[in-house]
Amino acid sequence: MSQEPTAKRGCSGGNAVAFAVDRLSDLPDGLLHTIMSFLPAPQVVQTSVLSRRWRDLWRSTPCISIEQRDFQITTGSERHQREEKWRKLENFTTNFLLFHNNVAFLDKFRVCGNASGANALHLRYVDRWVRRGIKYCPQVLEILISSSCPLIPFPHMGASSCRLRRLYLFGLHLNNQFTDLLCFGCPVLQDLELRRCTHVFQEFKSHTLKRLVIDVCGNLTGALVVITAPCLAYLRLGISSRCYSNGISIFETASIVKASIHLLCLGEIFSLKHQRHLLGNLCNVPNLELSGFHTMVCLPRHVLVYTHLCCK
Repeated sequence: MSQEPTAKRGCSGGNAVAFAVDRLSDLPDGLLHTIMSFLPAPQVVQTSVLSRRWRDLWRSTPCISIEQRDFQITTGSERHQREEKWRKLENFTTNFLLFHNNVAFLDKFRVCGNASGANALHLRYVDRWVRRGIKYCPQVLEILISSSCPLIPFPHMGASSCRLRRLYLFGLHLNNQFTDLLCFGCPVLQDLELRRCTHVFQEFKSHTLKRLVIDVCGNLTGALVVITAPCLAYLRLGISSRCYSNGISIFETASIVKASIHLLCLGEIFSLKHQRHLLGNLCNVPNLELSGFHTMVCLPRHVLVYTHLCCK
């Protein structure tokens, strides 16, 4: 007795046509989630209409990325058009986070948008999304909010930081609790990247960090900033005007393999004394990239060393 063909057949004009077999749905959830991690959030939800197999798969995806650009919200569009698109973004994101599996931890949570044209209500929604995403204890947390108005404060993470390995913040305000978060609340944090943030503390201290980027951030204390990270392998500093006018000290630098220090302000803002002190901290780093410094910098230890630096 002959076996039935594995694929269904249909007839069109007298010719049999083999329908394609859905082998993608036969893959395990882990592989399907990996595929979904490359899709924008709206398309992740749209996969639910593919088949019964995909109906609830988006609810357990370990990667959530909310991008404002996926909703085509631009500052150049008409106000009523922006408001309509903001409503779509708010409704989608609120429901997406509400119906996501509350038990599952996240590998990555990301929110990216431009709040320059946003009102107070929009900012409250963004703050709620960030707080909701943090509750999923992500391993990677990226919050990137461009804004011309007062910066959104970074919320207290509490026990949700226990799995955090990478933290990337853009355009947020960091209060005094952030120091305790780095020192005590993130036992496995290895990668910290802060860009265009403001902070009201004087010390970055972590015993686990291996990569640290502080780029064009504002030190609102006006005091000397201290970096203590004995496991640090890579350091990047972008120092702009009014940010670190009282200098930066870096302790325990023996582990640093590469450092990239860029003065984005003129020398009178970050004085020659501060430049000399900073380079003295980094004199044993084997790979040191510098820009914006004075052409000749005198390192301490009673020896005049003239280093020609590339000024961009």
